[in-house]
Amino acid sequence: MWDQLGLTKAVQNELKDRQVTFDVARYVKAMVCNRLMNPSSKLDLFHTIEDMYLPESGDEPWQLQHFYRALDHLMDMKPQLEKLIYQRLTDLLSFRLSLVLYDLTSTHLSGHHCPIGEHGYSRTHRPDLEQVELGLLVTPDGLPITHEVFAGNTPDKKTVKEILERLKKDFSVEQCVFVGDRGMVTKKNTELLAELQYPFIVGYHKRGRVVSDTLLTKYNDISFYTELRGNLSYLEVPASAVEDDEKWQDARYILCHNPLKAKTDEAFRVSALEEAEQALVEYGTWLEKPHRGRKTSTQSMMLKVSDILTKKGAQAFLEVEFNDEKLSYKRNEGALAKEALRDGKFVIKTNTNLPAEQVVTSYKTLMNVERAFREIKNFLDVGPVYHWNEKRVRGHIFVCVLAYLFEQEVQVMYRRWWEQREREAQQMDNAAEREQRLEELGGRWYTGERIMKELKRWHVMKTEFLGKEFLSVPPPPQDLREVLKALNIPLPAKAIHLRQTSSGTLV
Repeated sequence: MWDQLGLTKAVQNELKDRQVTFDVARYVKAMVCNRLMNPSSKLDLFHTIEDMYLPESGDEPWQLQHFYRALDHLMDMKPQLEKLIYQRLTDLLSFRLSLVLYDLTSTHLSGHHCPIGEHGYSRTHRPDLEQVELGLLVTPDGLPITHEVFAGNTPDKKTVKEILERLKKDFSVEQCVFVGDRGMVTKKNTELLAELQYPFIVGYHKRGRVVSDTLLTKYNDISFYTELRGNLSYLEVPASAVEDDEKWQDARYILCHNPLKAKTDEAFRVSALEEAEQALVEYGTWLEKPHRGRKTSTQSMMLKVSDILTKKGAQAFLEVEFNDEKLSYKRNEGALAKEALRDGKFVIKTNTNLPAEQVVTSYKTLMNVERAFREIKNFLDVGPVYHWNEKRVRGHIFVCVLAYLFEQEVQVMYRRWWEQREREAQQMDNAAEREQRLEELGGRWYTGERIMKELKRWHVMKTEFLGKEFLSVPPPPQDLREVLKALNIPLPAKAIHLRQTSSGTLV
């Protein structure tokens, strides 16, 4: 797949006029494979590189400093590589970009020396550490188009202009719909979207002003909503019913309800209430016990109560009183009833002419970006970043995005094969055979991450025999064999010759 995208040749072409003394593409490829198979530091990769088989490795010894220098060269050619990859993918996967999805995440840094490392809103829940922001623009299938790394204190809304202008200039995308969360689309960004002729679809979280108590009360009856496949229903509401400071003549609003998310929201609220009540009971019991020293003041007691309620997110739902040195509380049923209306609810705003169902489906695909971030941060282990040089911080993140690109390409190709097999099965005349075939397919619905994990379990043995070192390749498990067949990836030879050795002994 690396060769299908022509990445080695592309890297070599970009460096042909420079005096580079090592094979940059070889080192980048090793780092990308390492991210997919066993994410680790460059130092750890250097010490374990002999455990990885790369056909083009040859006899040239690996050098630690070249891994770091490869990151520098990689960043020098980032715009050219991203354009090349986009063009190759549109040919290989035959897609036309009509929708782009954009979101941000943060990853923290180790140390305090990176110029773009700043304290900011931490999505990794480490506000004590400096961080950088990663903005990722992807296709509806989750394939990354481009990414940018911003200083760690950059507001979400300030990142949109650069990414949109690159989409227009570098990728020649003339018409598509921009999908993002409300924080992305300010008045200035909306004007920019209009200038670039990109319609938008944005979502408002349930606690935003747009998702008001009045709106939720008026449209509380879910039976009037239209149900979509995938546990989601929607209702387009008049613009006059929505309290939005930035209304446009062509703005449309769609109220959505996710029953699964509603149950999750309810369960979370119930659990938080029970934990807060338990903490209040325990604190009240402690207050009633005799203590040496000064008596607990009302002010310190209320500060403690406030801390309990805030930590559990229950300050709006419990009313606490302190009389006769006793602590008591009761639930605010009115506030709880209002909060229950918000369970599983969100609002989508758009200026497109797309049918409401298509707008909602398009917004749902924004989950692909969120999934991409989970992949990059968890499966590919992007952070914490241990580089301090800005270029190498950016290069490290680029390697992680490239690894995610391959993992996602595997998923797209496999899913297309799977969906074709499903269509064929559904057309089978024999009902029993049809159900059996569909059940078999259901057990082989693999994500790209799962395919990578299955590949990781497929090990070869390095052997030396009669002065020759080679790899003995066992056959893959049957499920993995079928996955590789679906991806049009041929099986390797049963024995792969590596090199001649000085000894002629059997090991």
